[in-house]
Amino acid sequence: MKQLNIGVIGLGEIGQVHCEMLSRIERARLVCVADIDESVSSKTAKKYKATSYTNYEDMLLHNDLEAVVVAVPDHLHKAPCLSVIAAGKHVLVEKPIAMTLEESETIIQTADKAQVKLMVGFTLRFFPQYAHAKQTVSENGLGDLVSIFARRTNLMTQPDRINGRTGVMFFLGVHDFDAMRWIVNSEPVSIYCESSTSVASKYPIENETFSIIKFENGVIGCAHIGWYLPETHPTGFDFKLDVTGNKGILNLDMVHQGVAVYGPNGGHYAYMAEPLLAEDQSFVDAVLDNTDVPVTGNDGLVATRMVLAALESIESKSTVRL
Repeated sequence: MKQLNIGVIGLGEIGQVHCEMLSRIERARLVCVADIDESVSSKTAKKYKATSYTNYEDMLLHNDLEAVVVAVPDHLHKAPCLSVIAAGKHVLVEKPIAMTLEESETIIQTADKAQVKLMVGFTLRFFPQYAHAKQTVSENGLGDLVSIFARRTNLMTQPDRINGRTGVMFFLGVHDFDAMRWIVNSEPVSIYCESSTSVASKYPIENETFSIIKFENGVIGCAHIGWYLPETHPTGFDFKLDVTGNKGILNLDMVHQGVAVYGPNGGHYAYMAEPLLAEDQSFVDAVLDNTDVPVTGNDGLVATRMVLAALESIESKSTVRL
């Protein structure tokens, strides 16, 4: 059986999960990893019987390497992506594709020119719950769509965990902007966004946002994105999606997935989905079978454009056309 020889650049929290998922995919072989922290890279490489690198340019010379997952911090995506593409390797880049339109477009155009596959890691598309929402809408299960509402909030300590390197819109909101566009199957035409917060922040970033999105097909979207849940919250997150049509409504709640545990340490809701496994599997299959990736560079570009428009709207206090 043909296996895809793959490497991972960036071994923080999400990079480690990619390594774990790839190790479980029969058609994938994790052959090398890279991180600027030598101890992290060595420990990870040993765990997965891979080769360790501290310089990703050196990793790209690894014998028989065919594809790479780029999982470095958001603002650093451009350089490793372009290096991976220049080396002729296929690339799965974590969301967002980049934090500027210019960098996003450069990555996409470079991949197109090199004829390598480029996929953006929007994991919501691989949750069975969100996939079911997409299928329900596609099969006209709600009639003509009217509106879509998304909530994505987690702990107030998140900015400290990531040292304030990005705001909540690029960290969380970009997920729902992509999912809303995907589910309603229409392009966004305008965004109005307000920012407010009940949590004092020492970073110059948005903490809680409320966005109104108009889509070409007439659907109105609303997204509530924020970092304000107390540390005692039983799950640390509150993710919801409501899709309304003229003949029905779909309600999605990722906290209440069917299993709740109440014990000495309080309530706990088990996380029952493994979307990153399905995401990585789809990337491996697309490369090996030479099929289209399910989440394109253009999908990443539009989501970045939406986030930047929302941030512009916060500053200008006006609706931004897309």
